[in-house]
Amino acid sequence: MDNNFFKKIRILDGGMGQLLLEKGMVSMGTLWSASALLDEKYHQMLVDTHLSYINAGSDVIVTNTFSCRKFRLIENKVGDKFKKLNEIACKLAIKAKDLSKKNILVAGSIPSQRNTYITDDRDIKLIEEDMFEQADILSEFTDFLYLDVISSTNEVKAALNISKKLNKKVLIGIHLKKNGDLPSEEKIEQLLEII
Repeated sequence: MDNNFFKKIRILDGGMGQLLLEKGMVSMGTLWSASALLDEKYHQMLVDTHLSYINAGSDVIVTNTFSCRKFRLIENKVGDKFKKLNEIACKLAIKAKDLSKKNILVAGSIPSQRNTYITDDRDIKLIEEDMFEQADILSEFTDFLYLDVISSTNEVKAALNISKKLNKKVLIGIHLKKNGDLPSEEKIEQLLEII
């Protein structure tokens, strides 16, 4: 990836889960958008959704791996499909990119490895281990990793360590509460210090 890519404003695609539901995908348990990876009949819907974002002007599409974190898959009794689902999501994003014939990038979505919008209070080493397992799969297929709705500086620190190990750039996407703080009660300034 060109180091200057984000020196100008870039457009990332929009949310995948809600759009897939609107198009008729049926969510299995709490798998949300990962349901489209489990059932092959939704694969073309996923590709078409990526393509619609590309055709709308997105410079970057994000893999449909937000709900493919191991914790969520185990919770829904499909933990054995962790690697396969993450790879399918990447391959479908690449297929959409190839079909578009446009010079866009594919970002690997790495979400909080436990619950969304809530601080993961586990030891940073455990957070990093979980993130690394997903990032290692996505790294092979993507141009960079995208921290998707991250809630604490510990998660960002873990991801930055992973970035070094995998020699992969990271774009940080954080979740802020109405008061402007992260869910961890940390200030945005604390995040800027570690970046």
